[in-house]
Amino acid sequence: MSGAAAALETLLGGPETAWLLSRVRRRILRREGAAGEPLTGVVRLNDPTPEQRAAAWRLVGRPRRAGDSVRVDLAVVEEILRRGPWPAGLADAVETLTGPIIDHAAERDRERAAWDAARDALLPAARRFPGLGPWWEQWCGAGGLKRAAAAEAARAPGPGGAGTVTGPAVGERLASDAAAVLDLLPAGGEPLAVLARRALGDAHGLDSARPLGRLVAGIVRAAFSPETAEDLSARDVWARAGVVLSTVASTALCLGVAGFDPADVGGAGELGGVSAVPAPRAATAAALEAMRAARMPLVLTLEQVRSGGVRPVPRAGVIHVCENPTVVEVVADRWARAPHDGPAGGVASGPVLVCTSGQPSTAVVDLLAALTAEGAAVRYHGDFDWAGLRIARSLARHVPWLPWRFEAGDYRAALSGPVPSLPLTGSPAESPWDPGLARAMAELGLAVEEEAVAQELAADVLAGVLGGRPAPVSGRRASGQESGTGIEEEAEVDF
Repeated sequence: MSGAAAALETLLGGPETAWLLSRVRRRILRREGAAGEPLTGVVRLNDPTPEQRAAAWRLVGRPRRAGDSVRVDLAVVEEILRRGPWPAGLADAVETLTGPIIDHAAERDRERAAWDAARDALLPAARRFPGLGPWWEQWCGAGGLKRAAAAEAARAPGPGGAGTVTGPAVGERLASDAAAVLDLLPAGGEPLAVLARRALGDAHGLDSARPLGRLVAGIVRAAFSPETAEDLSARDVWARAGVVLSTVASTALCLGVAGFDPADVGGAGELGGVSAVPAPRAATAAALEAMRAARMPLVLTLEQVRSGGVRPVPRAGVIHVCENPTVVEVVADRWARAPHDGPAGGVASGPVLVCTSGQPSTAVVDLLAALTAEGAAVRYHGDFDWAGLRIARSLARHVPWLPWRFEAGDYRAALSGPVPSLPLTGSPAESPWDPGLARAMAELGLAVEEEAVAQELAADVLAGVLGGRPAPVSGRRASGQESGTGIEEEAEVDF
């Protein structure tokens, strides 16, 4: 310890002057003058101990008349310190002896202002999207940006290690990066990794495992799907912004889908071959035809679906759509064991089944769009649970469909079967194609997985191959009637 520090400790560092240092700390926090200016004013201690009285007198001198309290003139203390052991003054001496003096209220104000600036970093880009600004402010107000910043700071700490870069600075960087992405939207079918590279210089910057990726996905959901965000998968949300998560990761499981006939465009070429047909289209068509002839399921990537190799189902045909891959397995197995009467032949000679595998991917939606291009009907079945109803509604926003064993009566019939049912859990959902279905599910409180009726569904899909009658088409009825028939027309579900 230096001589000056030892003198300061002797003068002000004892327990008998602790009260004085405490009063000075409070005075420093309250003062209006600039930092470094001498402190002024008088502090008083009532009923001091003999030691406290003696210390005060030793510091500023004995008063002419002693009383029940001691008074210390801070200007006198300032002069003593500045001329003697501590030229930096009383405030610096107090901080040296007791530690830094932090104005917590001012710190809170500064931090609040910094978070406001971080929040505002997104607003210029958000102005193009009605409703996004209020959503963003509400989300930030609920602590969303602070939580994202904390997660990002833990994921990618600064040079000094974990926690060295935290708070508003990280939040502002996240908001600025999100704004950079938003400025490039909507895109034109661009893969997410390519968008991330363009906007952020990091192809993995928008991965769902990263806080920024989750943050931007929420922003895109609010910007492009504010009314229907609850039912949309991440793939659907990005698709509405013109972004595909991956042209190979987005897939569609199908059975019996026909490949485009190269003869339809004429000319011979290299891939079976037609020179006028692009290789991806010809390859996709060949794969579809080979798997259809083998009566085996096939998983198509989004790139294959968009290659042009998928042949539409004729207007009189039907496309069955299920939610779970097990149904495809059951149908494929029964179809494979059915008599083969020759090659697959035309599109109408076998079943066409597409599986959403849960929430429909972009590949599933695009595949159904290609299959229905000539007006074929789509019949849909899913799980009898709340998630299943939401998936059905999500698909209907892209592709109109007719319910396939997917109404209240079908639900009650499935419950009467030998397969045990599970308790219905989660938040309720609506069934616009048959409001009675949601009511029945809420009343009975049981879920029926699609696998429980897989055999019945397989019989419907293969009715034209194995014989027998398919299930009658059920669903909403249109208000009009066919002239002279008295038979109501069936309306596709489109909501």
